[in-house]
Amino acid sequence: MKNNKIALLPGLSLFLCFCLLTGTGKLAGRFGGSAPLIALAEFVSFALPLVLLVFSMRDQKKLRKRLQSRRMRKGILGLTVRLGVTVAVLSLFLNLLVYHLAGLVGADLSATPLDAPQSGLSMTARFFIIVVLSSVMEEVYLRGTLFTVHEESVGTSACLIFSGLAFAMLHGSIMNFAGPFLAGIAYAYLTYVSGSVWPAVLAHGVNNLYYVFVLWITDTYAAFGIWSYFAAINALVLLLFLYLTLRELETLLTRGCIPHFEKSAGLYDLWLLVRNPGMLAFFLAFIAKLILNRVF
Repeated sequence: MKNNKIALLPGLSLFLCFCLLTGTGKLAGRFGGSAPLIALAEFVSFALPLVLLVFSMRDQKKLRKRLQSRRMRKGILGLTVRLGVTVAVLSLFLNLLVYHLAGLVGADLSATPLDAPQSGLSMTARFFIIVVLSSVMEEVYLRGTLFTVHEESVGTSACLIFSGLAFAMLHGSIMNFAGPFLAGIAYAYLTYVSGSVWPAVLAHGVNNLYYVFVLWITDTYAAFGIWSYFAAINALVLLLFLYLTLRELETLLTRGCIPHFEKSAGLYDLWLLVRNPGMLAFFLAFIAKLILNRVF
């Protein structure tokens, strides 16, 4: 019975999280989309699945260690900030590319998976909800807890890919899938090499802060053709920070400051994570939302 619960609850927690993100987001939008309602919806959507997920853990010592606040090891802070900027800019370019290939104009600039309008929020509310609250709640649930649960049974590479897949599916959109998939893998990797979820929270916050900046600059200067200059500047920023991130990562690996991957069975490990009924329900809910969004 214990083993069945351990296998089932992680997938069910993702299904619950997806349903809450969709349902509470719609309700918050229906009742005016005020900042307190959106903040409450974001908190509830991740807090309840988090509680469910904790019950699935065999040993909570590693979870407490992952969530414990402590000083980052040498080099981790630099890697975190650089990776956060790299992921933010690269995710936006992937988003723009998908829209271009689909023959659409613009991009999906929603920085959180919550299905609620964010354009009407004040700058202060955007910072608190999008940069602070969502970064903490999403990372504590996805990387701090779910990633830790999966590490109990499978290898690192499968956990990283699954973390990216789950994060992308929670966003509930094919058009905004590639960016969150990449970001989910990056944040999970930071959690793994640092032994703590807080570098991932910081990198996620950097990413969301960048999106808040993009929302502000497009709202303010869209009429002046900002996109033509903005894309070129961001391409230079991406190349610079990608180089700095890879250079820092190479240095840390060479010095033995961060661990290499644990042995993994590859695709079989990934299959072990996606085969449970809870994950199947999550996948079907994701497909249903895609169909409904297309029809309506």
